[in-house]
Amino acid sequence: MSIVPLVKATLYGPVAEKDSVLNGLQTLGCMHVNDLHRGVAPADDVPDESGDARAALQYLEDCPVKRLSLQHHEDVGIEETVNKVLNIRDRSRALVEERAQLRRWIKDLEPWGDFHLPSWGQEGALRFWFYVVPLHQRKEVEAIELPWRVISQDHRFAYIVVITADRPAAMPGSPVSLDPRTLSTLRARLGEVERQLEETDYQRIGGTLYIDGLKGRLAEADDRAACKSAALRTHDQDRLFAVQGWVPEASTPALKAFAADHKLAMTITPPTSEEKPPTLFHNPPLLRGGEGLVQFYTTPAYHMWDPSNSVFIAFAIFFGMIFSDAGYGLILGIIMLALWKRLGHSASGRGMRGLLLALVISCIVYGVLIGSYFGITPRPGSPLAKLRVLNPENLNLMMLIAIGFGVAHLSFANLMTAWLRRKSLSALSSVGWACIILGGFMLGVGKSYHVAPMASVGISSLVLGGLLVLVFTSKRPFSTSPKALLGRLVDGVKGVAELSKAFGDVLSYLRLFALGLASIKLAEAFNSLAARSLAFKGVGILLAALVLLVGHSINFVMGIMGGVVHGLRLNVIEFFNWSLHGEGEPFRIFAVKERE
Repeated sequence: MSIVPLVKATLYGPVAEKDSVLNGLQTLGCMHVNDLHRGVAPADDVPDESGDARAALQYLEDCPVKRLSLQHHEDVGIEETVNKVLNIRDRSRALVEERAQLRRWIKDLEPWGDFHLPSWGQEGALRFWFYVVPLHQRKEVEAIELPWRVISQDHRFAYIVVITADRPAAMPGSPVSLDPRTLSTLRARLGEVERQLEETDYQRIGGTLYIDGLKGRLAEADDRAACKSAALRTHDQDRLFAVQGWVPEASTPALKAFAADHKLAMTITPPTSEEKPPTLFHNPPLLRGGEGLVQFYTTPAYHMWDPSNSVFIAFAIFFGMIFSDAGYGLILGIIMLALWKRLGHSASGRGMRGLLLALVISCIVYGVLIGSYFGITPRPGSPLAKLRVLNPENLNLMMLIAIGFGVAHLSFANLMTAWLRRKSLSALSSVGWACIILGGFMLGVGKSYHVAPMASVGISSLVLGGLLVLVFTSKRPFSTSPKALLGRLVDGVKGVAELSKAFGDVLSYLRLFALGLASIKLAEAFNSLAARSLAFKGVGILLAALVLLVGHSINFVMGIMGGVVHGLRLNVIEFFNWSLHGEGEPFRIFAVKERE
């Protein structure tokens, strides 16, 4: 639960060995390479030359049916495979478009029958004009003194042919254009297209044999591109080059050994207060999913703190409170187990597994505590009923719990800010805000439940917090001059004016109660509809099953969406607003790409 301490390392060596050194650094995999041309001649990223291979790989990975990939693919002609796969893709797309067009033409032609229009009917002295006339305009056609005939008719339209040299002006609407081919010809072509599409599907499935080979070659191409990009960021002068980057302190012995092996000069310096090193997180594998949640919104500055574990835990709790159902949590657990092996193929996927596990546990535990299983409350006296310690119908208690989580969350945020500012008196301002938030909560609880000592402590905490915010919000240096004292007082008043913001942020956590209750009530509503459907004899059981399946599926998806959106929002808006005051750059390691 920390941001990794970094040092700035600069390696110097002969230009002739630059490629070898960069390849070695990439294999070592511990440096974030700086751009030594920044502000002079920016080093543009190397263009991606593997676009076709990536497109081919994506097309094969999207295939619903896959064959077991070849284990030995050294002799596979990758360029030939890529071209073949892309040809299959392009042909398949063209055939799909043609099939859709054929189906439209066949649908348009079916009312007219299977006929072949002679050439004179298209360009001769007398021509065939085809009209699709709404039935309510049929009488207008009967008044026309031209040869015409109704070919077919449905519940909406009459399909009429008129024979005349010029377009008949009295006919309602405009004539339609039909494909010159016969209906039987179009149907035959549609069958041929279907067969060709089936063949391309088989060819695509066959191409999945080479997925691992393509992945390996793409990883090699990415490594080469990363080396070229790093080479653009070095500084070359005469016959020497310099490469510079940020390295974890723990990796300096390995880097020193690397420099000695390659006979390179090296300097290592700690970051200065003016420098802005990139941010590298270090967390246990099971908690690494919190890093993704944090970086989804921002990357904390290097000199800040790592909130990923706090966000991980808070997000899991908030998600479970919004989901509010142990049965839904069990379904989410089944989905997690189905994805578990696939997510283990990459570092980010393994981090996601830990996050999913926490979400499942939170959903099941909170669902058991409130006694909700697919919207069903356990029967009194049953073992599950004994585990129910919270009643979601008790609105006052549930709102108090939601606000309590908000108070704890925001108080922790302010205390972390105070810790970061511990060398400055402004840290006491953050302590003051924690006192205000806690004091307001204690005062509210004390008044609501008639606990006078708690209310008294709450008032004292509010007064103390207000004084701390008023006196220590200003970052001006202390001085006894009237002007300086007035400036500090004005800054303090501005700080106290944010009291409404703190109040609004705490109340934002009521969404945990509101969304959780909505999820429970919606599940109960679908259960009630299903029970009523059983009154219909015969199809009642089928209708009830359909209501339960569709209804709970909708509620499940809405629960996931609400849990993700609002669980993240409370962390990245309310929590970060009080705890993170500076954005940094993520640590981009120069390393060989991970092979799955």
